[in-house]
Amino acid sequence: MIGLMPVRLDYAIKQKAILLNTLYTVFEQEAQKFNFVCAPGCKDCCTTNLLATSVEVRALLGQYEQHGQKQDLRALIPDPTKRIWLRPHITPNEMAALCLAGKEPPEETTDYRIEPCPFLQSNGWCSIYSYRPFMCRSFYSLRPCRDYGEALVPPEFFSLTTTFMQLLEEIDVAGLYGNFFDLLAYLLDREEALAKGQDLDVPPYLLSNREAPDFAIPPEHEEYVRSVLTRLYRYKIGETTFKALLDEVKQGVGVSEALGFLGEAL
Repeated sequence: MIGLMPVRLDYAIKQKAILLNTLYTVFEQEAQKFNFVCAPGCKDCCTTNLLATSVEVRALLGQYEQHGQKQDLRALIPDPTKRIWLRPHITPNEMAALCLAGKEPPEETTDYRIEPCPFLQSNGWCSIYSYRPFMCRSFYSLRPCRDYGEALVPPEFFSLTTTFMQLLEEIDVAGLYGNFFDLLAYLLDREEALAKGQDLDVPPYLLSNREAPDFAIPPEHEEYVRSVLTRLYRYKIGETTFKALLDEVKQGVGVSEALGFLGEAL
């Protein structure tokens, strides 16, 4: 099951970008309903142990390319060969599939260091804040983490976050999942190779994305999460909806698994 989905990195790039931005919009609208204390300058969670999908990294590359600064990224990427950061052994949807099947997921390694994100500026602000990946966007707390040593997150909002992480992987079906900086280095290298008429094999520490088997959340949070997902799925995108565009992307790679969790909400 793990990593068996075929990888098609150049598939539905435009559609995936639209879906990604819509997911960001709805999630951030929901986050504003809570009394989170996170503010510019909070930086304890800004490390190189940042996980993402290839569609999110492409969003960053697109912004740098638009401003003619893509090569500047090279200087910001720590050397991937040192493996100083977290590299997952399983994707969020693979984790959900194992949990729903009553199986134990593989243990993640802990042999990584906690180092500040290279996009973190000296004043504590993020230089890519407007197009930061979802993992950064999902870090919230009801109290200052530095004062208490950890974040305090409403449990229903945490369930929403994990559900959106699963959905983000589904948006990028046939794409890749892994450490943000591994993905960034690989996609930059691949662009250079393609310019020479070549291509690059996907390294083993980058995992292939798959569809969501269903959402693995506690029963007591289902009503809340379902209400937000319904709003997202019905979100109008031009003449279509988020759900219709997502289905179109999935069908293009032969994936059309239904999510029983949503029931008749749509």
